[in-house]
Amino acid sequence: MVIKESLRAHAYLSLYNVGTDMVIANRIIPEEVQDPFFQRWKAQQEQYRQEIHENFHPLPVREIPLYSEEMCGIPALERLKTALYGDEDPTQVYYKETTMRVVQADHNYSLEIYLPGIPKDKVELSKTADELNIRIGNHRRNLVLPQALAALNPAGAKMEDDYLKIRFASASAPASA
Repeated sequence: MVIKESLRAHAYLSLYNVGTDMVIANRIIPEEVQDPFFQRWKAQQEQYRQEIHENFHPLPVREIPLYSEEMCGIPALERLKTALYGDEDPTQVYYKETTMRVVQADHNYSLEIYLPGIPKDKVELSKTADELNIRIGNHRRNLVLPQALAALNPAGAKMEDDYLKIRFASASAPASA
């Protein structure tokens, strides 16, 4: 359940042009815990860890162990910082994803929006003047279109490689899916 929520959050952040550069999986039972009480939990967790790496690829995934106490206070935060970043600069960008791009091929344009894990049938599109209205469930974004697209009409959309690709054409061109 938490993985699916995180995937949705990743897609919704992309809808608002906010890139994600890392995924942090926390409360991972350390390998050194060998108590039989935790074996079943560890087996399930291994399956979820694999799912996280597959679903969020190519984002880097960092794992934080389950600590024996709550993470409260400066010493605990220092330990967390060391576990996450070691000697690295935590302000660096770990992965650069392009959440939105305008592509021109010949005399045609398309707007491509990175929406990982969102099926096309969950996306509603409409255009009013120079704004493209994008709705996914309860999330809506009114996107002011670049000048190159504002005078054109949406002429079809498809999902491909986690991008919603919206084709634009002049008002006289026929629309297709």
